Amino acid sequence: MTKIEDDRLKRHEDGEFQSDVWYRSLIDIAETPNTNERYQSLVKLHQTTLDFYLPAIQAITPEVAASPSSDGRPISLVVAHIMAWEEWQTQIFGDQNREERLRRQMKLQGYYDTDSGKTVDFNGVDDFNGYSAKRYADKPWNEIQQKAIETALQLQSFFPPTPNPDWIDFLERTPEHNWKIIPGTVLNVPSGWYLWMVSLEHEAVEHRKDLVKGK
Repeated sequence: MTKIEDDRLKRHEDGEFQSDVWYRSLIDIAETPNTNERYQSLVKLHQTTLDFYLPAIQAITPEVAASPSSDGRPISLVVAHIMAWEEWQTQIFGDQNREERLRRQMKLQGYYDTDSGKTVDFNGVDDFNGYSAKRYADKPWNEIQQKAIETALQLQSFFPPTPNPDWIDFLERTPEHNWKIIPGTVLNVPSGWYLWMVSLEHEAVEHRKDLVKGK
């Protein structure tokens, strides 16, 4: 990680979170040509993200979990939404045929529902989000909370500081994806890197104002 990126992350740690600074840091990392440096920068950003995300989830009480989020759904379902996407990604990264699983996931195909034991395909992002909302709507908060923590840590476990030699090559070989990360900026990145990065965006930025309601 460069000194500029270190300074930016320190500003998050020492003061008020600034989403524009976070996005600039991620864009700089994504555009790092050296894949080993890019990987190590993301490992550090991942840990910084979890240092916010996990305590935020742990601080959410059942009462807060049942309260409405910024879009009207219960806070519990915001957490379940993040968790559901991460669960799918852990399925991909942990699969022996992860290249094919990833290609299918980018088409929203091949999600394995551990509750029903069925593999499900979806027509779009909203279709998957609706499916996940129904799946977790009646589950108690403590169950969602615990699973969200375990899933986040499981996802992180696929990205150790010292990866297997072929792991970075796998991320780099995956099909290119055009990610409209912020207005006016499109990142063209391999989809393996994208799935890792978008998970961090989910945890750190996109739903932050709802996650902090427990603090």
